[in-house]
Amino acid sequence: MNAFKRAITNIIRQPVKNVVLLFLIMILATASSGAISAKQAINITEESILLRTPAVASVSYNFVAAAVDASVTIYELEPPPDLPTLEEIIAVGSLPYVRVYDFTMSADLFSRDLDWAVIEIDEEQLSGVSLRMLESSMTIEGTRSEGGYVERFTGRGVANSDLADIDAGLIELIAGRTFTQDEIDNKEQVVIISQLFAETNGLYIGATIEFENIAHNYAKMYREGIVNFHEHHHEERFMAAYESLEFEIIGIFDIARELNYQNHDPWTVEWFLSEDARLQNRIYMPITVAEDILAFRNEGLHSVLDEMLEVFGAHFAEDMIQEELWMPSIFVLYDPRDLDTFQDAASDLLPGFWYVSNLRDVNSSLISSMDTMRQIADFILIAAVVATIAILTLIITLLLRDRRYEIGVYMALGERKGKIIFQFLTEIIIVSTVAIVIALFIGNAISATISMNLLEQNLIENAQVDRNEYYVWELMLFNTGEVPIEEAMAMYDTSLNTTTIFVFISVSAVVILLSTIIPIAYVVKLEPKQVLAS
Repeated sequence: MNAFKRAITNIIRQPVKNVVLLFLIMILATASSGAISAKQAINITEESILLRTPAVASVSYNFVAAAVDASVTIYELEPPPDLPTLEEIIAVGSLPYVRVYDFTMSADLFSRDLDWAVIEIDEEQLSGVSLRMLESSMTIEGTRSEGGYVERFTGRGVANSDLADIDAGLIELIAGRTFTQDEIDNKEQVVIISQLFAETNGLYIGATIEFENIAHNYAKMYREGIVNFHEHHHEERFMAAYESLEFEIIGIFDIARELNYQNHDPWTVEWFLSEDARLQNRIYMPITVAEDILAFRNEGLHSVLDEMLEVFGAHFAEDMIQEELWMPSIFVLYDPRDLDTFQDAASDLLPGFWYVSNLRDVNSSLISSMDTMRQIADFILIAAVVATIAILTLIITLLLRDRRYEIGVYMALGERKGKIIFQFLTEIIIVSTVAIVIALFIGNAISATISMNLLEQNLIENAQVDRNEYYVWELMLFNTGEVPIEEAMAMYDTSLNTTTIFVFISVSAVVILLSTIIPIAYVVKLEPKQVLAS
């Protein structure tokens, strides 16, 4: 009879011992199966949350780190001394993770004829929002709501002719076209506006709109006791420089994403609505045109610089005159899973305390709960593996000691030790395979109930902790908010998949292999004369 048949025969002849071994392995493997199932479910859920994170990033300044380095508070910190250069931003945008990028420049423009496009606010969804800002802020209803005869808009100068905001999913072009590179290079006065702004002002593709570029002498207003500067923006006596600009409308966009009020805290919702209103009234233009607008404005402010320094002081005057232009940037990645890697690679290319920020931390409380559950699963898995190896090693060794006379007879009859080892390994593998298959399903079922309850409780506890919602100003409009607990739990899937089965079988195989090392060594050392003589 060959070694394999002897193994089958022995399993049948000794059912009690083999059933005990089966149940023992099954119990220990069930803990491993449950831990692996929970860990795989956590990894899948975390990846699903990450895939929902907008694959966008921006250059930001780490004020906290800079303040700590300077041993001052954030409020005492001087403005960043070293702005990222255009070359450095291009270097970051050239990293392989980036699908498209853009650097922008903002310039204020005034109009006597154009009206601010007022967004619709769903007040039923604003429960808990104080409306402190919404009732009076000029960013919701425009500067005319604060008095005066001219409205102020923001010209958004872009270097990317196709608009990175379109690639990022913030807006979508619904009519006309985007810029050409020649229009950017040649400073063509062409613009892209929102559909709401177009409807508010009766505008269309091909229409011409006029804006005023004004450098105001706020020092003179202040000396005359004027408190509300907006009411006097149209008066020539307060203008340090003035020019009229005409633009042709070549494209109309609409907002591509919807703000979900429920995913943000009330204070943040107010800021989101404010930025949403600004976006509806944003005037996209070539960055070269925006640069000329700012240069003209700065020249006008320089003509009254002495007066402003005398009235407001150096700090205020420096804030108004932008000698070194800061160009906010946006980077759209191929895959949101590369956000952290891109952040590390890009931050090395930037000066001082500048770094690349993203929206990963929006779901920080969810990720924290996932990490806690992962640590628990790791602990259970390690404990189960160590306990399984220790217990199985002992039991298999004892079983083999009970059969030492059988082993001695085989060797006395000339059976090679390799075949004897194969026989006992076959017995263990067959019993273990049955136990592991049963444990796979039992552990998965138990894990589905226990781990889901633990995760939900952990998520609820983390949600109750007071925290400030995380956002980066340049990325605010891309912030979809934290994934609700209900959605996170819906993503948590403990059903068996190929990865879970493969990992469990691999771990089980290694455990069984390690558990048989000492027993096999025991068999190898046996000599037939010593066994039969004892």
